[in-house]
Formats: sequence, structure tokens, C-alpha cells
Amino acid sequence: MKIDRYHLNLAGEYRVCAELLKRGIFATVTFGNMKSTDVIAVGRNRRAAVVEVKASNSSRFVTGFYQKYTTLDCEHPTFWVLYSVRPNGEGFAERFFVLSHDELAMKQARRNNHDENLSYVECAERASSGVDNVLVEHVEDSEDQWHKIVKWCSEEAEK
Repeated sequence: MKIDRYHLNLAGEYRVCAELLKRGIFATVTFGNMKSTDVIAVGRNRRAAVVEVKASNSSRFVTGFYQKYTTLDCEHPTFWVLYSVRPNGEGFAERFFVLSHDELAMKQARRNNHDENLSYVECAERASSGVDNVLVEHVEDSEDQWHKIVKWCSEEAEK
């Protein structure tokens, strides 16, 4: 039982919102066919986080990371949530991996076999062809780390 891509992506966005709402963070899916943000999360202090959601029903998440975010100055999400959903009997087995943008940049660079001494721009230049992806095994240490988004949204915004 495979979920089609459209429903898989929507399920991921709504599931991420549900998980954040359970943790006291207002979260909403953004709509439109030209959107650049999947989810906006806002804490009680009105500090907002932009969350990019990547959903997969395989062991691989297509990020397109360095193809889209070619420099450190590119506008980018605050956090990434990689949502894994697989059929499991009558239901589904779900896993969530929560990473900051910088954390995913490091994981993606390692996945691309880039030397740790390369700059961000050098990593992007080397990844200019193809489409970046990470495997579940690369992000397992970030499983269910919702506290990152909760903390971010709960802190006082910089003035």
C-alpha cells in the first residue's frame, strides 16, 4: 500500500502541524502552488519558525538541499522535519526527524562525501548536478527532537 506523492506530502505537513500543536506551538500549513514554506510555527511570544517538511515512504528523503540553498545568504527554512511513513499491517509506522537548517547542511555534506574542510559554497558547487538526498540512517540521531522547534519558538525574539 503505497501513498501517492501528493497525499504523502500533504500528510507530512499536516502531521508535523499536529505534532507541534500537541507541544503548545501554533502551526499551520501554508497553501498555494508556488509556496516557498510548508509550515509556519509560532510560539506564545510570537517568535516564528519556517519549517520545511520532506515526506517519504522509503529510506531516502529527497532534500535538493545544495541545489536550492547555494549560499549561506539564501533565504532558508529555520528547521527541517523529515517524515517517514510506511505501511504497517492495517496502519502506518511513522517517524519524525527534526533538524535545524545548519544541521541538515552538515548531514547533506557528509552524505555527498564532501570533506569536512569544504566551505558551504564549495559543497554547493560540488552538488550542482543531481538532487541531494539523505537516508534515514544519516538522520536517526535527530529523531523526535521536537524540543528544538519548541525552544526556538518559545524564546524571546531578537530586538
